[in-house]
Amino acid sequence: MFRKSIYIMVALLYLGCQDELDKEPDFISENVVFEDESLTESYIADLYLNMNFQEIGGQGNLGMGLFAAAGAEHINFANWQYPNASYTRQYTAVTGPGNLDRWPYQNIRNMNILIRDLPTSSSLGENYKKSKLAEVRFLRAYEYFELVKRYGGVPIITEPQNMDDPQEDLFPARASEKQVYDFIYNELAAILPDLSESKTGAQGRVDIYTALMLQSRAMLYAASIANFGEVKINGIVGIPSGETQAYYKLSYDASKEVFNSQRFRLIDDNADKAANFASIFLNELNDEIIFAERFEPFIKGHSLDWLANPDGLGLEWNSNYPVLYDFVELFDFVDGRTGKSIPRSDLTFDNSWDITDFFGNRDPRFVACVFYPETEWKGQKIYFHSSTLVNGSEVNDRNTILTKPNGENIPAAAAARNVRNTALLLRKRLDPSNIATQENNSGQDFYIFRYAETLLNLAEAAFYLGNTEEALNMINMIRDRAGMPPRTEISEDYIRQERQVELAFEEHRFWDLIRWRTATEILGNVRTSGLVYRYNLDTGLYNIRLKNAEAADRVFGEERYYLPFGQSRLAENPNLIQNPGY
Repeated sequence: MFRKSIYIMVALLYLGCQDELDKEPDFISENVVFEDESLTESYIADLYLNMNFQEIGGQGNLGMGLFAAAGAEHINFANWQYPNASYTRQYTAVTGPGNLDRWPYQNIRNMNILIRDLPTSSSLGENYKKSKLAEVRFLRAYEYFELVKRYGGVPIITEPQNMDDPQEDLFPARASEKQVYDFIYNELAAILPDLSESKTGAQGRVDIYTALMLQSRAMLYAASIANFGEVKINGIVGIPSGETQAYYKLSYDASKEVFNSQRFRLIDDNADKAANFASIFLNELNDEIIFAERFEPFIKGHSLDWLANPDGLGLEWNSNYPVLYDFVELFDFVDGRTGKSIPRSDLTFDNSWDITDFFGNRDPRFVACVFYPETEWKGQKIYFHSSTLVNGSEVNDRNTILTKPNGENIPAAAAARNVRNTALLLRKRLDPSNIATQENNSGQDFYIFRYAETLLNLAEAAFYLGNTEEALNMINMIRDRAGMPPRTEISEDYIRQERQVELAFEEHRFWDLIRWRTATEILGNVRTSGLVYRYNLDTGLYNIRLKNAEAADRVFGEERYYLPFGQSRLAENPNLIQNPGY
């Protein structure tokens, strides 16, 4: 089993330094590394280690909430926590791209060294060299995908730079956005024959299905940019609209190849649809996982359980990912009502609601992904109400315990951290068996590609190619697994909604809103909402009203579809043209 954490890398394996792009020379001979299989494996393990497939930066791994916060799925507990600044701040050439930045040319340099030198090894077998070259070329293609979705066209560097290279090589110009996407596709197409069909992706090691999924996703992004975007600065950003159908077809073909392999399935082993969906993210190595970043508690762990468990469980740090009510409204009800069927004008303390109907009868994926009032967790109920009505009088002392008519005890007001922001919290991927008493003791893997995305990508590409019946079938396969009624017709809105609820909190929505060019509407000049609950001890019902979840409106202008280059980055490379609007 491949675990990033078991590779102890000594200093001699860290090649190059942090100068502009990758032009600093190495300080060891790579020929030594690539004549020894164990050293080569360690070198590749270091490349994986530096991929950062999942954002886990910040104090105590608070950055795990970065992309969900940027995409208005949930926020972070406090304004000082750095993910919050990613969507409230203005982006300029002075401030640069902030926390959304990714500039992995040092890692690309190290990949380029292996790609250049491994073929010349006289000690390693040809089949071994082919498989390792393919693996590393995938990692390089993935890094370029992370770059292009942030910046549009970027310099494509496929050879290690040296200090005595010509100026045009040391300071490469930006390729067009189309050229970068084409590079990604062609690299993946070239390596497919040399990748394993043995399903090693769930174990964290690239295989043929991993490469096909990157083709599927990247070409879907390229098609969306061509379909909804605009070409600027001579194609450095944007893709000509005439390329739309070709890119959808490339995405469709890659998705179809994974689909036709019959090597993966939607996990549907539990009649309880919410419990079944939750199990996907806790039962590692299951048949839905195509490629995962693997974690091991304490050795190479993360802090999700320590950060996200609700307050009231005796934990040191908790309730860090409040879910926004705006996002909740995307989850429809199992009886066919839309998630927005409850008018916001009805959310006042003049009205009463059964909490099971208000939340528990929504899409089972919501129940599996979000803590709401009276959620059962770790053998107890989690509460989110700010006060309780007792014989018409309001009680809000958190130390007061009240007794329901059925004899159940309930606090007069819930724990402070549960109430503070939105009175809803992230539940997806949390492990109820983890006591989470300290940092880095969570080991849930991060799924980079899973089979549900294959079907969603296939549906979206098929829809725009005119294969509406196939698109409908793919969406209904996912809805059936989730326990939701089938769609009888398909539309762009239905496909997008299904994608957002199925892949919620998995670092997709922010990038989807960008490629669909809907982020200015959904993320711009919007004050997101949370909820306030008052529990009625006599009726067992809740009064629910809206509250502002954030202190200010979100900011997302048209220019933000591409991140800016900061002044220091522009100064390092005079051929690096700034993105439009900055």
